[in-house]
Amino acid sequence: MSRQNTEYILQKGKELLLEYKDSILRISVLQQAADAVDNGVHIGGVFSAVIPLATLYYGGFIQLDIENPTAEDQDAFVLSKGHSVAAITTIYADKGYFPKDLLKNTRSIESIINGHPGPLMPGVHISTGPLGQGLSAAAGFALIGREAPKRDVYCMSGDGELQEGSIW
Repeated sequence: MSRQNTEYILQKGKELLLEYKDSILRISVLQQAADAVDNGVHIGGVFSAVIPLATLYYGGFIQLDIENPTAEDQDAFVLSKGHSVAAITTIYADKGYFPKDLLKNTRSIESIINGHPGPLMPGVHISTGPLGQGLSAAAGFALIGREAPKRDVYCMSGDGELQEGSIW
C-alpha cells in the first residue's frame, strides 16, 4: 500500500470517528436537556456548535491540561455564543473536567451548569452570553498568548451576537 493510500485511509478513519463522536455528543446534549430543571437547552444553537467543537476537541487541534484547567501553558477556548453551553459542558464532562452526573439538573441554582458558561465551571475562562463580549476576550487572550507561554486561542461566535453588541 502506498503512503498516499495510507494517509487517505487514516484521514477517512478520523472523519468516521469524528462523525461517531458528533452523534454521541448530540445524544448526550438531548439527555442533558431532558434532565435539565426546565427540561430544555437552546437546542438549535447547541446543535450548530457540536460539529466544530467535536472537531476542535477530538480532532487533535486544541491542547488542554484537563487536570489543571487554569494552567497558562495550554490553549484556550472561548464560547462567545454562550447559549450553546450544553455542547461544551457535554464535551467537558466527557473529557473529564467534571463528573458526567453534573449534567443532570442543569440550569438550576445549585448547578455549576446554567444557561451560559460561567467561571464556576472548570475549563471556562470567562462568562459569556449573546452580546459578543467573548470575541473581545478571545482577542485579548490571543494577544497574551503570543508571549511566553505561547498558546493558541479559539473562539466560537454565533449569528445572534454577530447582529449586535461589541462585535459591531
